[in-house]
Amino acid sequence: MDVLAAVAWGGAGIATAVGTELAAAQLLRAVLLAREPLSGEHIDSAVYHRSLYTPGQPELWPARIALGASGLLAAADLGGLAGWLMEPALLAWCAALAWDLWHWERVAASVKFVNWRRGWQRSARRVAVSELREVTVFQRPRPRRGLHRLRPDAAHLVLRLADGSGARLPATLTWFGGEARLEEVANFVRMQMDLVADNRRRAAADKRAAARRARQPPPAPAHPATKIDPLALPRVG
Repeated sequence: MDVLAAVAWGGAGIATAVGTELAAAQLLRAVLLAREPLSGEHIDSAVYHRSLYTPGQPELWPARIALGASGLLAAADLGGLAGWLMEPALLAWCAALAWDLWHWERVAASVKFVNWRRGWQRSARRVAVSELREVTVFQRPRPRRGLHRLRPDAAHLVLRLADGSGARLPATLTWFGGEARLEEVANFVRMQMDLVADNRRRAAADKRAAARRARQPPPAPAHPATKIDPLALPRVG
């Protein structure tokens, strides 16, 4: 096998390992969230996950290296370099999938809460929509010239609470629809915030109307002389 063929086999093997791992992880995450929603008793209406290739995430490098090794080993086995490399290739692929799920970070928004969890067994955190003042999508600014434009980038949601505190949610890769999913979650949360604000304004208006009615004096009782005797009215027809 010449060098170009080896490079082609290796690239195809790595691409296959990465593609199958991403598809398997997406399927397993969908099944797990369907069985146990991150929002608890509520429905996960908008969700995004941290991508395996989100930059600035050093704990994900073991999975990336395992996927690369899996693809190269499988390519070497299929290319005829050795006949026993498919088993370690499958083991490396499974290890990468397990590592990816073990460090799974996800965010889910329901009609009442914004929930997120970092890692598999860590407890989930939540913030009530009624406590939020602002939600923004933050993406670190970077140079827009030369090859910097081709560098992958990450973004995350930032929650600002009414008491002045904030929360930074898990980041994800902006490529391949990641930024669109972040905006989808942010817009859903903003819509719920608007509904909460409308309900508060309506409740305040009802309370003010009730207070005005309570301050008004009761109507004076009618004088007996002004009462109309129905028997004294003329008959019609």
